Amino acid sequence: MKNPFTQCLIAARTWVALRRRRPGLFRLRDAALQFHRVVLPARFSYRAAARALARHARIEAEGEAWRVTLPGHGGLVFYWPAPPDPNLWFLIEQELTPRNPHFYTTSPVRLGAASRVLDVGACEGLFAFRCLRQRLAREVIAFEPSPVMSALLRRGAEANGVADRLRVEALAVAARSGTVRFDTTPGAESGRLDAGAVTGPQVACTSLDEYCRGHGLALTPEDLIKVDAEGADFDVVRGAEGLIRTAAPQLAVTTYHCDEHAGQIVDWLSRAQPGYRLRLKGFAFWTPRPRPLMLLASTRD
Repeated sequence: MKNPFTQCLIAARTWVALRRRRPGLFRLRDAALQFHRVVLPARFSYRAAARALARHARIEAEGEAWRVTLPGHGGLVFYWPAPPDPNLWFLIEQELTPRNPHFYTTSPVRLGAASRVLDVGACEGLFAFRCLRQRLAREVIAFEPSPVMSALLRRGAEANGVADRLRVEALAVAARSGTVRFDTTPGAESGRLDAGAVTGPQVACTSLDEYCRGHGLALTPEDLIKVDAEGADFDVVRGAEGLIRTAAPQLAVTTYHCDEHAGQIVDWLSRAQPGYRLRLKGFAFWTPRPRPLMLLASTRD
C-alpha cells in the first residue's frame, strides 16, 4: 500500500531538482495535476475508473478483439485485444481530458490542419484517431511493433474513416536502425525494447532520422513527434537528433518509464535545440515511485 508521506516526499524532491535544472520547466500547477492519484490508495482510482468506463464507453466483442466506442466524444472507436477492465479507462481518459497530465496536445504543443504527426508507440491508436478526426493533423504515421496492435490500429482506422490519412508502420523506433528484442512482460513498463535481451520476439527498428531520410519526409516546427515507447523514449529522441537540430518539430515525450529520463531528456534537448520551450507535466501514479510523466517541447509558442 502507498505511504502518502513517502510519495509526497519523493515527488517534492524530484520537483525541486527539476526546477533547479531549468526555471519554469515544471510549474507547481503542472506537478499537481491529478496528484491525488499519486498519494491515495490505488483502489480509489480504480473504483472511479470502473464507473467512468461504464458511463463513457460502449464495449462489444468482435471476433478476438473488443470494439470500444466513445459516444460522447464524437463516436471515436478503437479495438482492444483483451477483455476490458478499469485500467482501460486510464488509457481513454488521457486522450479525452486536457487536464490529464498524459494529454499530448496542450501548450506549448499546437497542431493544425497542416501538421504531420509521427506517433511512436501508437498502441490502440486513440491518439492518432483523435488527431485525424479533429483535424489536428493532415497525416499521422503510426509506429507500432506489436503485430496484434498494428493490426487493430488498421482496423480502428477503417472504423473511424481515417485510413487514407493514417500510415501504420509495424516497426519499433530506437536510436538507430536494425533489430531489437521486444519485451512483453506485463506491467506498467511492459512492451519495452531491450537491446540486451536474449528472449522475446525480435522486431525491426528504425531511427526517426533514418526513416524520414529514407521516405523523403521533411519536418517543420508545425509537425509533432509523439513518443510513448515504454522505456525506449530517450533512445527515440536521440534517434531524431538531426530532425530536432535542423527542423525543431514539436515533441510530446513520456518520461515516466525510467526514473532518470525526465532530467536526462531535458538536459539533452536543451543542448540539441536551445530554441525549445519545455514543459513537464504531472507525476505517474502507477509506477513504483512517482516520476514526471510528460515532457512537451515547441518553438511555436
